[in-house]
Amino acid sequence: MMIQNKNEEYVIALYIRLSKEDEDVGIRYGKEESNSISNQRMLIYDFIRQHSEFQGCRIIEKCDDGFSGKRFDRPAFTELIDLAKKGRIDCIIVKDLSRFGRDYIELGDYLEQLFPFLGIRFIAVNDHYDSKDGGQETAGLEVAFKNFIYDFYSRDTSKKIRNVRRKMAQSGQFASANALYGYQKSAEDKHKLVVDEEAAQVVREIFQMKIAGMSAKKITENLNARQIPSPAQYALNHKRGMDWRKVNEKTAWDATKVVAILKDERYAGNMVSLRRTLKGIYGKDTPMDSSDWIRVEGTHEGIVSIDDFQKAQTTFLKYEKNQPSTINRYNAFVCGHCGRKLSYSKDRKKLICRYGESNPNASCYKAAYPAEKIRRAVLEALKWHFEQFIDWEEMQVRLEKNAYAEQDSQDYEKALEQIENGKIILYEKYKDGQLDRDEFVAGRDKLKAQAEEIKEKTNEAALWQEGKDEVKRIGEIVRKYREAKELTKDMEEMFVERVEVYDQERIKVKWKFEEFYTK
Repeated sequence: MMIQNKNEEYVIALYIRLSKEDEDVGIRYGKEESNSISNQRMLIYDFIRQHSEFQGCRIIEKCDDGFSGKRFDRPAFTELIDLAKKGRIDCIIVKDLSRFGRDYIELGDYLEQLFPFLGIRFIAVNDHYDSKDGGQETAGLEVAFKNFIYDFYSRDTSKKIRNVRRKMAQSGQFASANALYGYQKSAEDKHKLVVDEEAAQVVREIFQMKIAGMSAKKITENLNARQIPSPAQYALNHKRGMDWRKVNEKTAWDATKVVAILKDERYAGNMVSLRRTLKGIYGKDTPMDSSDWIRVEGTHEGIVSIDDFQKAQTTFLKYEKNQPSTINRYNAFVCGHCGRKLSYSKDRKKLICRYGESNPNASCYKAAYPAEKIRRAVLEALKWHFEQFIDWEEMQVRLEKNAYAEQDSQDYEKALEQIENGKIILYEKYKDGQLDRDEFVAGRDKLKAQAEEIKEKTNEAALWQEGKDEVKRIGEIVRKYREAKELTKDMEEMFVERVEVYDQERIKVKWKFEEFYTK
């Protein structure tokens, strides 16, 4: 049946929120919106369809994509509350309480005070919360408890996943999304590898060519000359895994991939796992030290024998023995055409794109650039920035000392702590009936304004001090390298993030200090 409210149609507002950690819009091919948004919308609409009282009602949607639940100044959320205050909404439905907000004091105010005052029904589907059933009397406690549970759940899930992956690694099971080149996942057990004979034959040839004395570069040229599909192209041709193409329509072999295959012990039938890990719950994917890898022998059929694998490794040792014990391998120079790292020729006189060197179809085929000329151009540009910085720094010294330097940050922290305590005391007085709603709202808004003012001053003071310290630190570094005669590896690593080389007359440099200069 259709619900009527003051002879007007009943309006249901769906509120959907996606945090930045969940966001994946545009990452996957053909994807128009995040899975989390789609799932929230589907769940809420299923809930509406299952309740006859909502049939025939008008439905509107409000969605905040990429906003934290700790803040309530989200664009769509603000629009939702404005509509509610104007009497244009009769019911608000969310997936769960955490989608609406994660600050239990603020959220409790909405659920226990504002929405009942406006006569708005509030439903959190997964939390089985419906204000029509008298839920507003316990909403504050529920929200506080559930926020704790959500955080605990995330940490507990992360810990469990890590434990499961470690156990799988210790038992020699394969746990990656896609099988490595030369193998497929077993149809009977997705955690077991079986040989893909077509690609495996290429792997065997790579090992045999290396054992015979061919370099990785020569092996790469051989594979490309025979037009053997690269691992990425092979996976694409056989509709396995993702489309990894970035710049080129077709991908080719490069020496890096050849070396990676030659050094991967899994091709000898031994499973090597946990070579990478995530730091923290939402941490960055980082490589693990080889001593921490988990290695289990004889887990699957090897494409090459243990003897051949070891023979291939000895060919690398011959090259590595003559290298210095410590060497700075940082390289900021990339090919402007294909985006791959440039390498130095044996005499260090040229920068070469190894991909183009061994791939006749590449736009950078046989590309070689004078290394000294390009590095000199980067150095001159860097020294120009040094002079600009010194001029700016000297101007800053002449400016009057900033007032923020005298401000004790502890005073700000104490003031904010007092305001937070005041908000809680004010809320408790309101709940106990010592304050009416107008007095509570006026007091709360006053405290909010005071807190915002203090936070703004705190941020300004912190930024000023941070900037002052950073200027001093950068100034010392700039003066150290101001008269440099060449672009050393240390300078390259310290100042240069990326140098795109298109030809010897055209390069594009991205500096590591651009953000600092902007500030």
